[in-house]
Amino acid sequence: MKVFHLSHTDLDGYMCQYIAREFFKDIVFFNANYGREVGVRLDSIIERIANDPTAKLSTKFHTQKNAQSYLILITDLNLTLQESQALTQKVEALRSEGRNIMLSLFDHHISGQECANKFEWYFLDSTRCASKITWHNLLSTYTLLDDKRANWIDNLSSMTNSVDIWQENGYEFEFGKVALNAIAQASELNRFMFDNEHRDYKFHIIESMQEFLGKKNSAVQFDNALYKLKKQILGGNPEQETMDYVISHAQVKLLSAKKQECSIEVHGYLGFLSYCMGGISVLANLFLTQNPEYDFYIDINNKGNVSLRANGKCDVNALSKEFFGGGGHKNASGGKFDGFKESFSYADIKSQVLMRFANPSRLI
Repeated sequence: MKVFHLSHTDLDGYMCQYIAREFFKDIVFFNANYGREVGVRLDSIIERIANDPTAKLSTKFHTQKNAQSYLILITDLNLTLQESQALTQKVEALRSEGRNIMLSLFDHHISGQECANKFEWYFLDSTRCASKITWHNLLSTYTLLDDKRANWIDNLSSMTNSVDIWQENGYEFEFGKVALNAIAQASELNRFMFDNEHRDYKFHIIESMQEFLGKKNSAVQFDNALYKLKKQILGGNPEQETMDYVISHAQVKLLSAKKQECSIEVHGYLGFLSYCMGGISVLANLFLTQNPEYDFYIDINNKGNVSLRANGKCDVNALSKEFFGGGGHKNASGGKFDGFKESFSYADIKSQVLMRFANPSRLI
């Protein structure tokens, strides 16, 4: 069975996915905050299933041997009625083509009550956090990959439950507050540019809690150790390297693996395009030093603000002035991409920038 798991972007949401890994080997994760991103991620899941080249489809009269089955799992997100209806229709359309799809949503937000009343796949329990609901539901339906981890996962879900629904007398509530902030502030790896790595980074932080949870003075001990742990998880040496050094080198290593996807050209100059990295001075200069084939680095955020950096091979002040109405220095400049449309697709971001380079005076 292939599992596609969409969850929220906080401690409870990532904890649901961490727990799901204990039950499924073939699982693909997606995360979304509320708003338009939810629909975009759900559409991505539907598209992945519709275009799965390994699928053996069943028909009304015949079931293919070893036909592929799918589970769409949604956790810690309350869908709107419109989103729920659209998802149901798309799943039914795929089922009519012979795909075996199960759909489950585990949530605790009372705002989803109308959907829970209407759709049998929508499980709502406002008395528990989503990760505790996910843990108990999956445990009652599927088999743990390693049953020796059951007690650890149960403790994690209880700790998350305490802080997520704010039970100050609950299990490890103070530890939960540290864990909540640890996941919320784990932004060292950009979620948009490094989706899988960003999530794995947070999974590693959660896994590291095993050393502290349930021990004496656990919250303080974990809080004190967290900075060092994050350096280690990012591949750095806590005793010899600053956090800034560790983060920038980890980021550049990941960006360097995306050269084919992220390269962009203008006026004969080769550039690297990133999205929403922010504060790129150290990062861009390190990237350009380690990847000398590039002439400039450009980052754009969701508001259309543009930052450009070079290392003596390209006048980014001139580029910024021509294409983004900005300016600055030869090696460091910024501007504004008027007409830029926020997107959750890198291909769309790149397409907009390429169009601007081709038509500098045209608003998109």
